[in-house]
Amino acid sequence: MKSNLKSSHKKFKKNAKNTLYQGFDTKSEIKKREKERMNYLEQLSNHLHLPQDILAGAPIVTATGRNEICLENYKGIIEYNGNLIKVQTKVCKICIEGKQLNILYFTEDEMRITGFIHAIYYQ
Repeated sequence: MKSNLKSSHKKFKKNAKNTLYQGFDTKSEIKKREKERMNYLEQLSNHLHLPQDILAGAPIVTATGRNEICLENYKGIIEYNGNLIKVQTKVCKICIEGKQLNILYFTEDEMRITGFIHAIYYQ
């Protein structure tokens, strides 16, 4: 005798996915929220006539000639050697390429880089 039982596995799996991960943010949702926050802070800084770096924590890169850079508002150093320095900021990664690159000093929010600087890239 043949039974006509239908599996409810797909329906159960779909319902479980909706309830199991409810309340957890995915990477895309986190990025979207961060982008909305940055847009809001940019609009607020424009309305208050304040520089964006104060509210949004945007990086400040000050180059003095081709031999010195002062970098403010960074989170951490990703890579450091004589030809490349990669720094993570709140907004993006900053890559500094050159020769004989050296970090003279760094504090929690500022660093000074010297050497023969060829390029500065924002990723």
